[in-house]
Amino acid sequence: MAAPLAITLLRIYLGALFCTVFFENIAFNRYTADGYQRLIDRYAAENDAPGFWSDGVMALFADNSELFAPLQFVTELGFGVLLVLGVATGAVALAAAGFLLSLWISELGLFWIWELLSVVAIAAAVGLATLPDLLAPGELRRRLLGVRAFGGLGTLARVALAVAGGLLLAGAILAAGTGSGENSTVAWRAGALFGVLLLACGFLDRFRPAGSAGATDGDRHWR
Repeated sequence: MAAPLAITLLRIYLGALFCTVFFENIAFNRYTADGYQRLIDRYAAENDAPGFWSDGVMALFADNSELFAPLQFVTELGFGVLLVLGVATGAVALAAAGFLLSLWISELGLFWIWELLSVVAIAAAVGLATLPDLLAPGELRRRLLGVRAFGGLGTLARVALAVAGGLLLAGAILAAGTGSGENSTVAWRAGALFGVLLLACGFLDRFRPAGSAGATDGDRHWR
């Protein structure tokens, strides 16, 4: 598997993760001030994170839940959308890595150590691999959009992949049962959003070059 394709698949995988988390948090009312505060307070009381983190950083977020709950709503939705679309991937993936690392610290002692740390590593790898293209000189649109996600696939094949991706994500969520009583709602909403974003990603491929952002003018092949 070519490295650009592997990075693209990992990017889309991260986007699927955030699409799922977004709707799970809606189902559990974690984007409301009260729900957000309860979650942070529970983690702070039960985790093994350093004192400055549990008693300082997490306490600050809990005490200002009216501000941070909607901010997390926008942040997690934004990560999901931008990662699946492949927009400014280098910056978005590194920001996601930092965000996930903060969650990992907050969950120390509560869950398996590799549960989030592995995802942090994936996000960091995607960010570091794509950041040079984002920072390379050249046209802004080219740097923001990166390389094609669907290669030379035709329209029908792209639609089929988008539908399959949405159904696969919904099926995985249904099988996991992570949304409790709202599991089916979470599954179909996340699957629908993911499928639509995959379709939009395929559309954006029309504006993407075949090579990397650092390619020379002679190497650029636009569809």
